[in-house]
Amino acid sequence: MIITLTLNPAMDKTVFLDELVVGETNRAKDSLSDPGGKGINVSRVIRELGQESLAMGFVSGSVGRFVEHALNERGIFDDFIHTPGQTRTNVEIVERKGGRTTNINEAGPETDPKFVKELRSRLRARIAFDSWLVVAGSVPPGIDPGVYAEIVDLAKRLGANTVLDADGRPLALGAAAEPTLVKPNLRELETLVGHPMAYEADVYAAARHLHERGIEHVVVSMGNRGSLAVSKQGSWKAVPPEVKVVSTTGAGDSLVAGLVLSLDQDKPFVEGLRLGTAAGAATALAPGTQLCRREDIERLAPLVQITPLSDETYATYSGVSLG
Repeated sequence: MIITLTLNPAMDKTVFLDELVVGETNRAKDSLSDPGGKGINVSRVIRELGQESLAMGFVSGSVGRFVEHALNERGIFDDFIHTPGQTRTNVEIVERKGGRTTNINEAGPETDPKFVKELRSRLRARIAFDSWLVVAGSVPPGIDPGVYAEIVDLAKRLGANTVLDADGRPLALGAAAEPTLVKPNLRELETLVGHPMAYEADVYAAARHLHERGIEHVVVSMGNRGSLAVSKQGSWKAVPPEVKVVSTTGAGDSLVAGLVLSLDQDKPFVEGLRLGTAAGAATALAPGTQLCRREDIERLAPLVQITPLSDETYATYSGVSLG
């Protein structure tokens, strides 16, 4: 069983307008509401691919109940802890003229640290030996940023594998706990290592460094440039097929879903990289906070270009510019 942990979930609301006029009353042409948060998105993609997962974390108020109900309607099991307050609502405004997107994200409810103790208890009951735990997204106000490191340590003691997809201090502290897989994007990696990266060679070197520090699999997503992966099984660059991008929301989470699903099924890492890259590209075809469709993933997977990498790949030149 794959468990996804989302401590700061959301209702993701997409509002479609012809054009956003700042300072005026704008009338929506259409809207969509989806359960959101990085771990929840991973569960949604796993379900779309016909497999099961358990969504855990914190939910609050009527919006939290919406998140639970929406997941259950999709056939996704959950074991959320109910906390005081109101689960956040994130709004994505999509302008049909020009395709511009504006995001407004709430911070989330202030959460008492006492609920982390209950969460650890539930995780002990749920985590099985050699299972996978995906720890993803932001940490709600009131919770120490070291919580992900604590959870990774707990899962490792129980014999489970862990995936970390976070940002800032939660990523830095969590990565130091040596999860099985870490998946930063380019900006998150730059923050983690403390310096900007101008070339793919820089990304590869940083990923190699994290791998050598004890992280078994490191995957760095770079948007439409694809991703670089360094693993005990080898190193690769994966480039998605060219698609007409509608929205990139959830593409990185879709990549994580493909990776963890393949690893949970004991498939070669490179197969997970292909599946995840195809899932990310398929999500880019969907509007707003909608995610990928299985038929699109299956159509795009054979078109993903995967190239083996080595130290020699970047030994004599700096590689492709990221500028």
